[in-house]
Amino acid sequence: MKKALLILLSLYSTVILANNDLKPYHTNATETKNPELPKIPTQEIEDKKAILAVIDTYIKGLRTGRVDLLQKCFHKDAIMFGYSIQNKITEGSVQHLYDIIEKHGALAKVTSKNSVLNQTSNTASVLAELKTTAPHENSTDYLSLMKINGEWKIISKVYHLSYAN
Repeated sequence: MKKALLILLSLYSTVILANNDLKPYHTNATETKNPELPKIPTQEIEDKKAILAVIDTYIKGLRTGRVDLLQKCFHKDAIMFGYSIQNKITEGSVQHLYDIIEKHGALAKVTSKNSVLNQTSNTASVLAELKTTAPHENSTDYLSLMKINGEWKIISKVYHLSYAN
């Protein structure tokens, strides 16, 4: 009974307000204008495009099995740490990645969702969520990049392999 009364009161007040043609309350015409959106510096946009281009080349290198493309993405002294499916730690030079690709070939079915987590004028952190790095494996890659001599390079890769669902 109380619910029915509340519903009736709610409907009644809606009808009364609608019949009175109440207009929205505005304090001042200048206050209702849309504020200007902050402008993103052109260099920041260009850097983000360049960062994502490096990550796209990294994925293309994995997908095609081309170590030369991977080498374009990574700094010559880049490091790599991660966990395998068996929870074994891999650590050391990015050469380990090159050796895996040369030994096992292309990851032809790999797909990736990439997100720039943070970016400054000369550093960036990217999350690359890779699907199908092997028939039943996925990889979560955290890639650190630096802008060195005007060129973005991956300086470190931290990853975790997991079973695909």
